[in-house]
Amino acid sequence: MAISPIDSSTTDVTSTSEAQFNTAVENSKSAEMTDDELTETLITQAVTIGGQFIIMPKAQEILNEAQSSEDEE
Repeated sequence: MAISPIDSSTTDVTSTSEAQFNTAVENSKSAEMTDDELTETLITQAVTIGGQFIIMPKAQEILNEAQSSEDEE
């Protein structure tokens, strides 16, 4: 359901977003990444995300435990 804007001087957000999306799609097509490059990039990003969400919280927990045991001594 379309809603008319209150202020007619504003631009249509839908067309702006659509234009940005279309530009992004065209840019991705022109990059022409091979399957091997895509796989390498996905693996690199997965390792980065794994480090941020899995390894770092565990490392923080180990550090906190080590610091709390020093306080007890």
